[in-house]
Amino acid sequence: MQISKLEVRILMAIAILVVGILAVVIVPRLVGSAPAAQSAVGPGASAPAPSTIPTPTLAPTPISSPTAKTEQQILDDIVASTVSVYSMLVCNSLDEYAALSVPEIISKVLAEYPTSGLSGQSRQIMAERVLTESAAKSCADQSPRVAAGIQG
Repeated sequence: MQISKLEVRILMAIAILVVGILAVVIVPRLVGSAPAAQSAVGPGASAPAPSTIPTPTLAPTPISSPTAKTEQQILDDIVASTVSVYSMLVCNSLDEYAALSVPEIISKVLAEYPTSGLSGQSRQIMAERVLTESAAKSCADQSPRVAAGIQG
């Protein structure tokens, strides 16, 4: 049994829609974040509003062990989970906001999506790492732009 190109495209569109719904609705609820309240489930729900950059509100998860995590551990956890779940959305935003510089994108994201448990400097590092690692993972063509924007 062979699958036609149209069927493959339809399956890819369905997969992208499912991943989008998971990324925007379900995952933030599991993490305990607020963006899930902003999204609605429906035909147009997977597309973000053009005035926002789809990045999660990041908050550290409750600590179950008796020892508290350091700020570096919290930062590493946030970056790893954000890149694994949202790297494609980050890449889409980089394409959508091609006219903005990388520092402008970082400033916009940090202003719109506060994180708890991190200092201002760690938030900046987090945003830079998420952009760098997401570009490397999901849109290598954007890596030079991100690297130049972070260093410049």
